[in-house]
Amino acid sequence: MSRIFIIIAVFCSFRGYSQFGFKAVSTFPKNRIAQISTGNKLFPFISGVGVDYWFRLKNYRLEFLPAVHFQYGHERLDLDQNIEGVLNWSVIDFVPSVQFYPLDFFNDCSCPTFSKQGEFLKKGLFINITPGVALSRLSSKQTSINAVNETILFGRAGVGLDIGLSNLLTISPSVSYQVSQRLDWSDLFVTTTSNTLNIYSGVFVSLRVGMRLDKKNY
Repeated sequence: MSRIFIIIAVFCSFRGYSQFGFKAVSTFPKNRIAQISTGNKLFPFISGVGVDYWFRLKNYRLEFLPAVHFQYGHERLDLDQNIEGVLNWSVIDFVPSVQFYPLDFFNDCSCPTFSKQGEFLKKGLFINITPGVALSRLSSKQTSINAVNETILFGRAGVGLDIGLSNLLTISPSVSYQVSQRLDWSDLFVTTTSNTLNIYSGVFVSLRVGMRLDKKNY
């Protein structure tokens, strides 16, 4: 967690034309591991929050949003002798996101906020491409099995829309498809599929609130 605060502190050191984004995010895995005793499939989704810093090229709608996200999920397990346990899955990821606006690429507007007049869809529709690295931790306090910590690489690609509420405030929903390296959960699940599933691959959704700090320019 300390790494998150360090990155946020770096973001906050920027002044002037800065824009910061705060997000609600969720990942819906394509493949889900099943509990042996019940056959129940675990972790339909994990959810959390994120923060980013926005900057862009001067004359083109090519934008960069380095970000950090934290997501978490937990599942109840049926253990021996009618004892119930809890399985926790947390993911911290860092992503140097890149996004561009195909319908308005050659434009010098101070987007993604809407200080200039223009067509809503033309100015707001964007495509994002996101490589990333994630730290995954799977653990259970009710069992004697050691936690599984893994660092994996992944990538996302998707679409989104900027919705300007004012010159200084923008809401941006987006949806992406995510492909990741495999997570090996074979220490917790005695099954041939636990170390072969792309458990972190799936659909990633985000709702971003962007805030500019250069009010004096408007």
